[in-house]
Amino acid sequence: MADPALAATSNTLFNVAFVTYIVATVAYFGALAAKRFSVEGLPEATTTARVAEGAGTFLACAGLAIHATSVVTRGLAAGRVPWANMYEYSSAMALLVVVAGLVVVQRRYGYGELMGFVLAGVVLMMTAAILLYAEAGPVVPALDSYWIRIHTSAAMAASSIFMVGFAATALYLVKDTAERRVAQTDSFDGSTVGAGAVALPPSATDRPEGYVDDAGTALRIASPEAQRDTLSPLLFPLVPFVVVGLFTFAVWRTPTGAFAAASVAALLGTASWYAVPYLPSAAQLDALAYRTIAFAFPVWTFAVIAGAIWAEEAWGRYWGWDAKETGSFFTWVLYAAYLHARSTRGWRGRRAAWTAVGAFAALMVTYFAVNLFIVGLHSYADV
Repeated sequence: MADPALAATSNTLFNVAFVTYIVATVAYFGALAAKRFSVEGLPEATTTARVAEGAGTFLACAGLAIHATSVVTRGLAAGRVPWANMYEYSSAMALLVVVAGLVVVQRRYGYGELMGFVLAGVVLMMTAAILLYAEAGPVVPALDSYWIRIHTSAAMAASSIFMVGFAATALYLVKDTAERRVAQTDSFDGSTVGAGAVALPPSATDRPEGYVDDAGTALRIASPEAQRDTLSPLLFPLVPFVVVGLFTFAVWRTPTGAFAAASVAALLGTASWYAVPYLPSAAQLDALAYRTIAFAFPVWTFAVIAGAIWAEEAWGRYWGWDAKETGSFFTWVLYAAYLHARSTRGWRGRRAAWTAVGAFAALMVTYFAVNLFIVGLHSYADV
């Protein structure tokens, strides 16, 4: 029997963590907004930006501690692992995304400016958890196996890292588009990593702000907004609003919930457009996406293999092309194609990135649509 008091405590802590993550997201985006640019056109953190990012980091860590306590108390309340239904799985996956963001994105690579986007994804995942809420209780007999600790935890960990990889991939596509468009204009030439520049005659005597000397040659530096100005400010909120809104409505059939999720996505898209000049270079974002996905892929492979072994134990066959099995395998194929594309001439860069976007879309469809709408051997998992 579930412990009602512990279950209520877990729910309260979940809500507190949810709000804390929202405030942390605002703080991280506030740090982006407070940044300024040097005369060379490179972003510099002001005192306000450093304070805001520090506040975001503190709140993210506090939310992580509260969230972890919520997950643990949920498991204690149910007397089992705390990822046996879609509410618990979504909550635990969001928790691992925060861990990956703080440890890898911010600590390992120093891309604190990306944490607002990572936490925004966490907020959306926790919103999905709220919509999929289920009371704490024992698992159905088909799930009562030690394999739920092995297979499900591996799938959850891989999915969390894939989510971080998707954030980096999406931002890479935005940044790469901006860099390419600035480089193709008549006014600027050469590298657009941080700024585009074109040589001016050494005899030029006027040196207005925005010009620097390099070995006797004056370089005209693109304004910090040059990359942002090449992108449509209307598409950034519009596309996420439509995509997320339609997906949410198709899954939960709740107009209010779909509108709320779509609005969050639209705000995230607007923030993406504004943040273009402050983002790491396209090459750095591409490397971050590749490394996270490359790390998660063998974990996902292990999860698929462990699931097949569990299927043999539960149903007497390793593989039967059940809807969930098919979706998981299709996701594996797409991520394998992405990693292969990274080493194939002509498929690096944007083509490979779009393959990764398709793989993440397949992952989300496998998780939400297959679990909720397609009848199969995994239907017993309910929500």
